[in-house]
Amino acid sequence: MLAGKQAKGWSGMVQRDVASRLRAVVARIDRLLAREVLGSDLTRTQFSVLGAVARRGEQRLGDLADREGVNPTMLSRVVGALEGAGHVRRLPDPLDRRAVVVQATPAGVELYQQLQRERSSLIDEHLAGLRPEEAAQLAAALPLLESLADHLQRAAPSGGPAAPVTR
Repeated sequence: MLAGKQAKGWSGMVQRDVASRLRAVVARIDRLLAREVLGSDLTRTQFSVLGAVARRGEQRLGDLADREGVNPTMLSRVVGALEGAGHVRRLPDPLDRRAVVVQATPAGVELYQQLQRERSSLIDEHLAGLRPEEAAQLAAALPLLESLADHLQRAAPSGGPAAPVTR
């Protein structure tokens, strides 16, 4: 859904209310889960960068900066802190010696996976207490939430409108 567009069958007021409530609850969940990261001596940005490298494998600094939405100078500082802690290492790009790739160390991958397990366990505690019909409703909403995340990720870095969702 593009800014200014209205979903079929929705009034503008209902759509704005849903968008506002969804944004607020996602932000609240993110803040609560971030507490687990903050207890690890990583900043949220460091955790995000470590996760990107641990999940996707080695990446060029420029590509990583674009993907993470941070400027290259800021990313260099973040990578420097992660490197100093032994979580990542910088290596020359084998295809372009002027460029640098970032690679997670085994210790960095383990830390990322541990933090992910801790964050997931907080959600698991809640899911265990749901009635079967509530669990089914939540599971049914996941593809829509994943689609929203994909849509927002495709948004133009300049802050322009995102590419439309095609189904």
